[in-house]
Amino acid sequence: MRAHQSLGLALIVATTALTAGCAEQKNRETTTEPGTTASSNPATTAPAPSWEGKAPQEDAMRRATRALNAVEPDGASRVDEGMENLVRGLDKTYTPKENRPHTFDIACQAPTHRTLTLTLSRGDAESEWEVTCGDREADQFNIPAGNRFTARIPAAGRHVQGFIQWRLNTVAPADVEGCKDDIRGCEK
Repeated sequence: MRAHQSLGLALIVATTALTAGCAEQKNRETTTEPGTTASSNPATTAPAPSWEGKAPQEDAMRRATRALNAVEPDGASRVDEGMENLVRGLDKTYTPKENRPHTFDIACQAPTHRTLTLTLSRGDAESEWEVTCGDREADQFNIPAGNRFTARIPAAGRHVQGFIQWRLNTVAPADVEGCKDDIRGCEK
């Protein structure tokens, strides 16, 4: 029940932030400098793709949740979850609370095709991964038990709409598929 409340609160906060950003963007686009008119000050760049209204944003949040649910292992126990907008990016350090492996699952939604660079780091080890917005399945990364680790996605720019939704789960060692450490890597 607590997870549903947390997700509901995250959805409300994200919707409010995205809607406020749209209103602020619209105000900036219609404001002109004193002594100029909109026709004498043409835009030099095309406007960034955006969601029109609240419904497409809510649909995107549902798609991100479905993408995360699609990769969640049976028996996983949620440790943390959250959402960040693409304007701010993601810069979060996680401290594992149990001596078990974790999965870090991440989904991105944007009004247009976009690929983000996720950097995972722990100590002196670091790896970069591409995360594509709009995928039907979230990207999942295996994090072995141990010290804290950091996940970073650079800010995408102040006029970019979209968001990142993520989850950190603990899993049984037998449930880890593929490379057991996506930070250090498994290539020899």
